[in-house]
Amino acid sequence: MRATQLLARSERLLASEVLANARQLKLAQETNVEAPQKGDAVTSTESASRDPFYAQLPSPLRKFFEKYPPSPFRKYSDKPTSTHAEDANPFLPNKHPITNSWHDPKYSLRRQADLYKMAYRFGVTHLLPKLGNGKTFYEEKYLTKTPPAGAMAFKLSKGERIAPIRQKEVDTAIAKADETIAKARGTKFLRKIEKKNNQGKRFV
Repeated sequence: MRATQLLARSERLLASEVLANARQLKLAQETNVEAPQKGDAVTSTESASRDPFYAQLPSPLRKFFEKYPPSPFRKYSDKPTSTHAEDANPFLPNKHPITNSWHDPKYSLRRQADLYKMAYRFGVTHLLPKLGNGKTFYEEKYLTKTPPAGAMAFKLSKGERIAPIRQKEVDTAIAKADETIAKARGTKFLRKIEKKNNQGKRFV
């Protein structure tokens, strides 16, 4: 069964559920697993495998961390680099230093998304390297999403968009109508307008 099918059925665990499972696993380990003797070398993978929280991770995620240890054990580059570099990101294409050929990422975009969703359930997404295509998920996806055109404000028709500007031009033209007509008809019309304005209102 594919990992995506498993993720579709499972929900993100609560912190109380993770702690409860960790306590049970820790008790089982204390009764069944012997403590390491003094002087024995313990690697980062072995120490992580004894962690009850690590034991709860899905198998694909545990295998990934065993192959590519998370920080602080190893740092990964945020951009393509040499395939022989220690900080080569398995989620990004890297260049071979001798042949100068580009190697595809170790994990496809689908597998990267599956690993991220598994890590999200347990709150360890910060331990994963940078994703190849900069894709975001869940809350981050919708917080950084660019709204489509017309979603924030209606576009309206061209006449509706320029209506305020057009109305302002009409009001200005009406206010200056006498001056515009006087320029076309001469000073005689201008004197007529002034005489009309100087006369008071007559009441019958």
